[in-house]
Amino acid sequence: MGNLKLSFFLAYKSIIKGNRWTLSMIILVMSLSFANLILIPSLLSGVTEAINGQQIDTVYANIVISPNPDKTYLNHVSQIENKLSQQSGVIGVAAHLNSGAFFEYNWLQKTSPQDKSQTGNWNVIGIDPEQEIQVTTLHSSLIAGSYLETGDRDKIVLGIEIAGGEDASTLSSLTLGGAKVGDRVRLTFSNSVQREYTLKGIFKARSLSANTLAFISRNEMASVLNTVTEVSVFADRASQLLVRTEKGVDETQLISDIKNLGIDGQVRSWRDYGETMGGVVSSFDIMGSLIGSIGLLVAAIVMFIVIYINVVHKKRQIGILRAIGINRSVIYGSYLIQSFLFAILGIVIGGLFFGYGLMPYFKSYPIDLSIGLVSLVIDPVNVRNSIGGILVAAVLAGIIPVVNIVRQSIIKAIWGN
Repeated sequence: MGNLKLSFFLAYKSIIKGNRWTLSMIILVMSLSFANLILIPSLLSGVTEAINGQQIDTVYANIVISPNPDKTYLNHVSQIENKLSQQSGVIGVAAHLNSGAFFEYNWLQKTSPQDKSQTGNWNVIGIDPEQEIQVTTLHSSLIAGSYLETGDRDKIVLGIEIAGGEDASTLSSLTLGGAKVGDRVRLTFSNSVQREYTLKGIFKARSLSANTLAFISRNEMASVLNTVTEVSVFADRASQLLVRTEKGVDETQLISDIKNLGIDGQVRSWRDYGETMGGVVSSFDIMGSLIGSIGLLVAAIVMFIVIYINVVHKKRQIGILRAIGINRSVIYGSYLIQSFLFAILGIVIGGLFFGYGLMPYFKSYPIDLSIGLVSLVIDPVNVRNSIGGILVAAVLAGIIPVVNIVRQSIIKAIWGN
């Protein structure tokens, strides 16, 4: 206990009597190192959240109900919708009736059947506009025209990567080449039914997969698919049901509750459908881990250099302490305590700077990327790892230089020879 008290005393005196600029520099380095260790992974987590959010907002919602593998459509959709709407945490349900189609634009101006310009194959989704605006946000991504209404039968809304034009990122030859609101577009569906539609609106979402979709009313799609009887058998069918949930709802539990309703279909999370973007997200996680490891290594090296310089300047003091009989363990302990103190101060100050400086700034001014608005997302595991890494780095940076100097002879430490 006596040695421990003496270590604390020497550490206290070293800090109080030491150079204030050196002390400030060490704490500043610790603070910035800690803030940097949290910043980069938090930014990458923000990118991940933006990508996931766009998939939920524009393509899949939170939960997707699809037909069983041996069936093409969900039947008795209105009954399923009633059951889902009564579930706690569900704020919207949208039925999708899907079909592929061959699109043609300016087909009347073509002089040869072999002319395939301004054409392409894309997916068409029949929707109930009133349902859809409760589940997805595509209606708020319009860059021209207006969204579908319930009674629209000869209207279509296209993603920018179908319509083409200056705002499209796809090559013009792979789009309709610049279709505009009010123009006519001819569709030949997979069942050979051919219809003409007036382009009512063009949207540009931050999700590239959403921008390759086209929307018509669900009633119109039902009439297209019904080629057998006059009474549409598709009026109460759907290719998919998208379920939007409240924020904070446990999706896993809700999926389990929906399965217990006895619905004849597959109930899955949106994550099961976003496989392509899931690979991108996993890549960001790996990048975050690598950058975090490199950041911690850099922080440890910087701290080692700063603390080493500080210890070297006190080389003579360490030699005098040994000359008057102070035990080596006491000297080790005093510098170990100093390193811990510097690390803790760095963590506290760096944490306050991050929490009350960077977080509010990014919340007010998120980074506007093509994938969405990116802000910082705190990962508690990353914070714990950063704290542990800073403490370990500080200990190693503080103890290694002292060990090297204490091993020298007393005369060499005092006189520097």
